[in-house]
Amino acid sequence: MTASKATREQLRRHNRQLMLHAVYSGLADNRAALAQETGLAKPTVSDLIGELIEEGLLIEVGRGQSTDSGGKRPTLLQFVPDARQVIGISLDVDRVRGVLCNMAGKIIAQHHANLLDIEGHPVIDIVQHVINGLIAQLDAPLLCIGIGVPGIVENSSGLVRYAPQFGWHNLPLADILTDCFHVPVYVANKAEMAAMGQFAFGMPNDSRSPVVVLLNSTIEIGMVLGGAIYHNGGDISSLHVSRHIGQHSETGRLETFLSWPYLKRRAELLRQEYPDTTLPITGLTFMHMQYAALHGDAAAQTLVEEITDILAQVFSWVIAMLRPDHISLAGGIVDLGETVLNRIMEKAESLVQPELVQSVKFSLAESYELSALGAVAEALQNELGLVR
Repeated sequence: MTASKATREQLRRHNRQLMLHAVYSGLADNRAALAQETGLAKPTVSDLIGELIEEGLLIEVGRGQSTDSGGKRPTLLQFVPDARQVIGISLDVDRVRGVLCNMAGKIIAQHHANLLDIEGHPVIDIVQHVINGLIAQLDAPLLCIGIGVPGIVENSSGLVRYAPQFGWHNLPLADILTDCFHVPVYVANKAEMAAMGQFAFGMPNDSRSPVVVLLNSTIEIGMVLGGAIYHNGGDISSLHVSRHIGQHSETGRLETFLSWPYLKRRAELLRQEYPDTTLPITGLTFMHMQYAALHGDAAAQTLVEEITDILAQVFSWVIAMLRPDHISLAGGIVDLGETVLNRIMEKAESLVQPELVQSVKFSLAESYELSALGAVAEALQNELGLVR
């Protein structure tokens, strides 16, 4: 009895998602077209549309054109993106970023917390604080919450298996936040959320298999393959790569050569080799590197070349294994600019077939809210089946 009831509820939820997605994506704009598009019986369509109109998710917006055979002009339907709002949260080692969006991904409000400024407080308390700050700015009912976490996540349950940056091990994050805020909560790896954000809101609709390479405190890959998020990507920091310095070569973990502490130490060594460098002794940023390299600073140019050598290996591996149609570089490294992206592409062509590299579009994902927006997209996809 219970199983039968659950099945009927799941089927109804699925059919509601079909209706919403068809109207949202422009596949159908009236009841007859929805019945034809989804294969559902007209009475079922009418019943579900009535329910969605009553909830404010759809509205009727006048009459369409009659068919060639004549007959009654259909009543047109339109999705209402402002009927509900969604919260997206992205966690990093030093910051919690939150966005409040409508159901089309339009950012309505933002709220951030710097974890370094509030040491001693459990990270989960800071996450709840950021969510509360966004809830205070709601002007429509809250539909759901999405969370992006750097670490290993069990997506079906929202269980964070391992997030060493926060000392989390088997933390039921989705359950904790659902109990606190009484709405569905969806949790996934942060890089996967970045890929979802780029797929849903950051690139043309003809891209079906984008990959995001996210470089912040860790190096992670998020993938959308054939229009669906791939939930087994994530941290590749321990991947071994090779690099060359002068006549010497060495092999090490990816995080060894691209971590921010390493890059700062490398800049210090290059500062000794090139004493006229303009790279600052303290407060070094990727933007400093980019500016100095563009103005002929030998130390900065050497450092940028070493970074692109490593990233070209990552990109070529992604291209050879996954055949994506688009790769976006995300994180603080985007401050190095388009010139660096072009160098990565050039070097990748020497590592795999040039034709494979040339078939891929490349971009910088410059939004710092990308993972938070992806959390919004992931939540919308799970709750209403709306993305794309």
